[in-house]
Amino acid sequence: MRKSENLRISFAYFEIIIFSALSELTSGGHFGYLNFVIGMVAVIFFLLPSENRKKYVYQFIGAICAVAISQISIYNFSFHPELMDTVLEYKSLVNSINLVITLFTLFYLSNLYLVELRTTREKLDYTSNHDMLTGLYNRRFFEGIMKRSKEEKERSFSVAMLDVDDFKKINDTYGHETGDRVLSAVSKCIESCLPSNAVAVRWGGEEFVLYLPQVDNAHALDVLGNFRAKLSEQAIYHKETRVSITVTIGLCTGDDITEYEEYIRQADEKLYWGKKHGKNQIVK
Repeated sequence: MRKSENLRISFAYFEIIIFSALSELTSGGHFGYLNFVIGMVAVIFFLLPSENRKKYVYQFIGAICAVAISQISIYNFSFHPELMDTVLEYKSLVNSINLVITLFTLFYLSNLYLVELRTTREKLDYTSNHDMLTGLYNRRFFEGIMKRSKEEKERSFSVAMLDVDDFKKINDTYGHETGDRVLSAVSKCIESCLPSNAVAVRWGGEEFVLYLPQVDNAHALDVLGNFRAKLSEQAIYHKETRVSITVTIGLCTGDDITEYEEYIRQADEKLYWGKKHGKNQIVK
């Protein structure tokens, strides 16, 4: 589809150049179709994808045609000199129309380019801050959040580290596609249960870190308990087999944000203990 679209764009490009050249040869270079050619040299660069190297050749051809067309008006050459009186009568009008069309096209494309550039930047920002499978924040973004929290000397928070139980077994039994669906289900459930100011991070693999600012231990237990209850209701199927999802969570509450790494380490130790002692639980 993309190849045929590029072909249509290229055809239209040369059609406009040829039409402009013939029009100027008829009018003796007085109708300003040179503006079309100059405009199209810029347009073709935007419309064709960056990997299409032919666009540079097309631009060179367009530039040569623009120089050639400019010579027509200099030497006042025309295929039909008998039409010059009529041409000169409408010269200003046609010139103005062609100039307006060219300027409008360039204005439209420049704004289209800016929109595309802004969209690309937003995608890059999203990609750099989020895990692409789950849509949760990544560790890089989390480190930035905690750095800012340190500067603001934020106090009283909870951190939880959770791990999907028997995730390797799920992958080995049902395949990685099902494993990815499980991670997506866990992440969506996390987002639906956390307070609006909380930060959920895919820490790596099947591990997640939850940062709950201004949340004490009792409140954190309520939030995480609600999350586990909702997660148990999630229905992930491989063919006709229901894949159950449980998680083990280590929870730690602190009052000194500058020591958040230590609290995460403690939460990780509690998670490890929970894994060794039955799984599917919150260790506080």
